[in-house]
Amino acid sequence: MILWRDVDPLLLQPQFREDVERFLAASPFWWTVTSGYRSIDAQRVLYARYRNGGARAAPPGRSAHNYGLAIDVALDADPEIPGLQPTWDTKAAGWLWLKTASIPHPRLSGGWRFRDWPHIQRFRWKRFRGWTPPIIQPLHAA
Repeated sequence: MILWRDVDPLLLQPQFREDVERFLAASPFWWTVTSGYRSIDAQRVLYARYRNGGARAAPPGRSAHNYGLAIDVALDADPEIPGLQPTWDTKAAGWLWLKTASIPHPRLSGGWRFRDWPHIQRFRWKRFRGWTPPIIQPLHAA
């Protein structure tokens, strides 16, 4: 099961989005997508936090998130309880499933390869960074 939380899947590159949806739908575990497309400005903020001791983040323009080619997920440890009950124990069955299932995938790569377990990106994403998400027009009040 996939929950998109506050992430707009339409801002992901379409083939990547389709691959992710099929991949996670095949999982026997509940996954919540916690991050998807990020603007360069949003990446700049995350990178500054990382430089000040925060969570890992790539420099602006050097993240697959900036091109709609990456997501971050959280494994729900207990989907019977309302809301997300994340577990970051990489020895948990769900994280092991994510790792072993992503190894043979022809278009997806798991972040476990570089110590970022919740990250899933397009394999060789730099070849596909020419895609840009559709521009979202603000709704005007009538």
